[in-house]
Amino acid sequence: MAVLRDLHEEGTRVEYRFISRIPGENEGCQIHFKFFKADHLIYDLNFGWTNLTIRNYIRVKTEFPLDRLNSFSLNGLFMSFEKHLYQLDWKETDTAGSYQLGFYGSEQDFNLTADIESVRRFGSEFKLDWDQAPLTTE
Repeated sequence: MAVLRDLHEEGTRVEYRFISRIPGENEGCQIHFKFFKADHLIYDLNFGWTNLTIRNYIRVKTEFPLDRLNSFSLNGLFMSFEKHLYQLDWKETDTAGSYQLGFYGSEQDFNLTADIESVRRFGSEFKLDWDQAPLTTE
């Protein structure tokens, strides 16, 4: 399970766990997502993302803060066509190397603060979990 923890608020974090994966360029995955604020569960959601979105999300996280993705300038914003968690934005805070991350979707909006290395580590964990997700053909 990939977990990204807030730098300042104990118990504030996001967790992603892959439920299933359909391999292929135009396929996707089922993901179980949770957001906790001070160890209180705020969002608990199962949703699907296409493999294209997952690959782009991994790149944005593992190379954070990424300036360009697929020849597009990001300017601190990653968006996808997915319904759930379709937008991620980031702004550098007053503390060098620390960013305020905003997560937005049709049913959830929240923020947390993380440093560059934490975000990159999270991206690597997310990719590993994706690679190891249970395969399905449906």
